[in-house]
Amino acid sequence: MADDKLWVCIDCGARQATEGACQTCRHDLTLDTRDPKVRELMHDVDLRLSQRREGRARMIGVALGMAAIFGLWLVPGYWHLRGRLYPGLPMFIDQWIFMALIGFGVSKLLEKKLGKKRFPYLDQNHQIVG
Repeated sequence: MADDKLWVCIDCGARQATEGACQTCRHDLTLDTRDPKVRELMHDVDLRLSQRREGRARMIGVALGMAAIFGLWLVPGYWHLRGRLYPGLPMFIDQWIFMALIGFGVSKLLEKKLGKKRFPYLDQNHQIVG
């Protein structure tokens, strides 16, 4: 653990050497990182924020996947090409598969792009590194 920055702001994740108001976001309270409960709170905040980001990315992925397939339905000649390039599966199963693949790909890209942690210096064992 870095001995010079023992105090952390839960709101913005900034560390500082002195207790008191956060020097970055001006939040009134900073917490002592030597306390195991504070490190557990930091881990819980990161977990909650990452779950929220994953949920948003998943919803955006599903919406874009559905919009892409529904948009293709309106393209003239799509149904003719669908039967010519590959045989369509019954009950539009191929369309469902394409929607799922597009949604999964978009959600994983967004998770990777937006996957910043508030406390990047906290490892999985609730210890401060760096």
